[in-house]
Amino acid sequence: MTSDAIDRRQRRVAAAVLGGVILMLLALSGRLVHINTTLRPRLLSHAKRQYAGNAVLPARRGRIFDSRGRVLATSRRLWDVFIDPVRAENLEKSVHALAPRVNLSPEDIEDMIRRRPNSRFIVVASTVDDVTADAVRDLQDPAVGLSGKLVRHYPLGTSMCHVLGYVGSEGHGLDGIELNLNKHLAGRDGRRATIRDARRRALWRSEDASTPPVDGGHLVLTIDAEIQRITETALDQAVRSFEAKSGLAVVMTPKTGDVLAMATIPYFDPNVAGESSADARRNRVLTDPIEPGSTIKPFIASGALAGGFVTTTEQIDCHMGRHYFGRRLIKDVTPQGLTDLRGIIVKSSNIGMTQIGMRMGKDVLYETIRGFGFGARTGIECPGENAGSIRPASAWSEMTTQSVSFGYEIGVTPFQLITAYAALINDGTLLKPRLVRGLLGSGGDVLEWHEGPEAVRRSTPVDVARYIRDELLVAVVNEGRSASVMPARYRVLGKTGTSKLTLPGHRGYVDGAYQSTFVGAAPASDPQVLVLIMIRRPNMAIGYYGATVAAPAAGRIIAQSLAYLEVPPDRPMEIAGL
Repeated sequence: MTSDAIDRRQRRVAAAVLGGVILMLLALSGRLVHINTTLRPRLLSHAKRQYAGNAVLPARRGRIFDSRGRVLATSRRLWDVFIDPVRAENLEKSVHALAPRVNLSPEDIEDMIRRRPNSRFIVVASTVDDVTADAVRDLQDPAVGLSGKLVRHYPLGTSMCHVLGYVGSEGHGLDGIELNLNKHLAGRDGRRATIRDARRRALWRSEDASTPPVDGGHLVLTIDAEIQRITETALDQAVRSFEAKSGLAVVMTPKTGDVLAMATIPYFDPNVAGESSADARRNRVLTDPIEPGSTIKPFIASGALAGGFVTTTEQIDCHMGRHYFGRRLIKDVTPQGLTDLRGIIVKSSNIGMTQIGMRMGKDVLYETIRGFGFGARTGIECPGENAGSIRPASAWSEMTTQSVSFGYEIGVTPFQLITAYAALINDGTLLKPRLVRGLLGSGGDVLEWHEGPEAVRRSTPVDVARYIRDELLVAVVNEGRSASVMPARYRVLGKTGTSKLTLPGHRGYVDGAYQSTFVGAAPASDPQVLVLIMIRRPNMAIGYYGATVAAPAAGRIIAQSLAYLEVPPDRPMEIAGL
């Protein structure tokens, strides 16, 4: 081959190579253009996700206080301890150094790592306190870290659990006051922008791109923790002594509607609410309507007096404890003949009340019980309140009218019942009950504060309410079987009740299943505390009447609460020998 041919071939090869290079450069240029135009937003977003972080700055949930400033619920910082096997220079050494500080064996931690072979974040201990966290920090091991979190804490444990409710793992209220006022308590979390390396470690924090958290506000309740303790102790003693299935109690300041205590058994620990059953977490004071039995009689009597269907002196024949209304036999526990309204209420005559109720008729009877708030929610600041069950008067039969007259065929909640008794004490004015005294800002500034009563309506005339309160309810206690278990230094007014129970899966009323109730207030001359206590299904062999089962516990609550509140006695001390 001649030199000219070789030169021509070399030039063609060079031209081809150059052309290929030019085409490659053009393709790369096109690709760069495509990357910087079409793909740019997606790639920037992907890169930002890799290096940019947005750390949550948790807001601190507000505290809950009792009426005297005692802390009932607060938030404290606890820590999760984790290990990152990738960052360990000597994993075995890290594990053996960490184990005793979190009260685990090295084998326990090694087993956690084996079960999650690809994980970079293995939690070996949850919600440890500051002492343990400091011990972990002292290791100064890059493979071991701490993750802080705010955890809700209830210093009094099970006390007030149904009122306070509890908070879930996400920091939101799930029941009680925690749920109902979650928005005020929770605050708003903040955000902080960070730049991270390939191992997701923070290299730089941008304060300019941060949103600070707004801590939650605080609550002050009307509950008094000491009266709550008194109430819970007395209730627990009564449930245990009479081997009952459950029990509940409420203490109220009758002139304002402020709730001083609210207790339910069974109870639960809100610090570990997830370990309790739904049944234990139910606030039966608000959620469980019951047939009130004889405790409804003072309200029926007030409607009858107000409407002129009976007078205070009229004699009504109670037929010595047995009487047929049509084909229906109604009986009394204490037989009596001709007696006035006072005797009917004191001896709790079903026969006398049935005659009065039938005079009133179903429409007046219905309006009377509705006027005292039965059949409607009270509006208390707790979720789950039941309105009760009262059928329209148009759906009542003659037998319904008879039954309602002595507390059956209607369903009322215990909280409706104590609120209605407060109306009798307040000269017939129904008040809106209150559980929250005030709302405070995160810095303690007052946002809302509630003092004094809030009237809903007049339930009965003043003179009628005073007669029921001062004559009938005082006589019930002082002349009845509950007199001996009431405080010696205070005159008490009140009413007992013993009602039969229906149970799921059973038809009609169940033999041996009763609810024992007492509602009482003292001092009778100027009531400062109003107490309701209900004991469900006590052991009949021990006792089941309201005066026997519920009244003694109520007497203890009244006596101890009045002493704590330093209320002067309204009955002189008897001096022996004089």
